[in-house]
Amino acid sequence: MREHLNRVFKVGWTNFKRNSYLSFGTTGVMALVLMLFSGLMVVNFLSSTVIGSLEDKVDISVYFKNEASEGEIREVRQQLENFGSVARVEYISRDQALEDFKQRHAGDALIQESLAELEDNPLQASLNVKATDSSKYPSIVEFLEANKFRSLVDKINFYENEQVIKRVQSISNGMRNWGFLATMILAVVAVLVTFNTIRLTIYNQRQEIEIMRLVGGSNWHIKAPYLVEGGLYGALAAAITIVIFYPVAYFMSPKVESLMPGVSLIGYFVSNGFQYVFLVAFVGILLGVASSFIAIRRFLKV
Repeated sequence: MREHLNRVFKVGWTNFKRNSYLSFGTTGVMALVLMLFSGLMVVNFLSSTVIGSLEDKVDISVYFKNEASEGEIREVRQQLENFGSVARVEYISRDQALEDFKQRHAGDALIQESLAELEDNPLQASLNVKATDSSKYPSIVEFLEANKFRSLVDKINFYENEQVIKRVQSISNGMRNWGFLATMILAVVAVLVTFNTIRLTIYNQRQEIEIMRLVGGSNWHIKAPYLVEGGLYGALAAAITIVIFYPVAYFMSPKVESLMPGVSLIGYFVSNGFQYVFLVAFVGILLGVASSFIAIRRFLKV
């Protein structure tokens, strides 16, 4: 059995080397598909990171009218803390809000002078509400709007943040969908190129195939080398993709980190290197073997 397998792989490798120019072109097209596939993985990682970061920063700020007493605000806080979807509630009094505002604009003399001239604190008391999950915010907003103290609430600023997240998700989904479509188109091209390469190999070896039939060669021995040849196209394309991708990711990583502090592109793909290499190799070999299988079914009648 081992000898048979060795022979199959040897013949497949010989076919691969024999059609050097065709092999180069076929491998190049497959490598383009796998590079685009890798690009989709980068887009997915970055968009997921951005959306996750935005969702972590999103909360609900409930601003109360000045006539609301601290006791009423604390009662609303207590009700929110007992609400199952709420992770935490932070109360910011009017005095604290003013102090925080002053600290944020400590270097702006004009603002500091304007505040000094005010007789009354213009800022409102508020509750900052953090949900256990971003999908829970609408239910929290509904709870607040149905609360008996709703008349004391001046505004709830969740809806503006919600629109930002939806816009980012929409852009991310659009990039993924268009990228997936482009990858599928290139994958079809790669399958067609590999299909025609295997077809040409079968045509050039028709006399050898006929001799193998006459001497009693099994279907397996006749067909398997072409499957190996297709798999080699995919494996070599995967190797080229990996060799190109990691240096590109390394040089892109500082630029990504300058736009998204704390996000390391190369760090992510190094820490998930095994999964990335396996996935790229699997897709490449699958494309090659599938193309060969179609060509064999179509042109190799044994």
